[in-house]
Amino acid sequence: MQLLILYGVMQFARFSTNKLKSMRNEAPVESSRLARSFSISLKQLTALVISVLVISAASYLTVQRLDVYKRWKSQFVESQSIRSHLWEAYVLLKSSSFETDNTKQDWFITELEYASSSLQELMRLDERHGLQLGRIETMLVDLFDPTRRSYLTGLNPTDRIVIARALYDIGGKVVAAYSNYLNYTSSNPPLWYFGPSPPDEATLEEAAELAIDIREDLP
Repeated sequence: MQLLILYGVMQFARFSTNKLKSMRNEAPVESSRLARSFSISLKQLTALVISVLVISAASYLTVQRLDVYKRWKSQFVESQSIRSHLWEAYVLLKSSSFETDNTKQDWFITELEYASSSLQELMRLDERHGLQLGRIETMLVDLFDPTRRSYLTGLNPTDRIVIARALYDIGGKVVAAYSNYLNYTSSNPPLWYFGPSPPDEATLEEAAELAIDIREDLP
């Protein structure tokens, strides 16, 4: 829409300028006063066109920038949701009664499913990093697969804590990756912010590598 407005203004300016030039060429020069009047009118029209173009361009860039910041905030919110569910899963999995407590086992699976749902939304918001996020998603799907329950309950406490700790670290790294811009600005970056944009590539890659490690240990 902004581009159509800009195009229309430019076309109008081009038509008006050509029309005025045509009138100047065709009309007889009656006096120096008339010439000065025409010169002033042309300058005013040019200034008006430039002003409209500048305002339209500024408005377009502002809308674009605000959309970017809105997406950043949504990504951050989803990353927080992922962390919340993975940290809850961490607490459940490292519990000494996890092996025999069906309620905690069901709760653990539910938390992973919630984390997966938030991760899918994050993947929608950040399609460019679908590969890294997809690795985490695949790990979660494998973990809450019903056929994996016997594997998890059969682990000794030390091995379960290793997986639990990896889930905890993944949650923290995902949030760190999508909140990196907050280290340089507030939760609402100004329009002139040109610092790092989320996610932090290295941190997100670390989270993906942890997910790969968990999957490699699964049967």
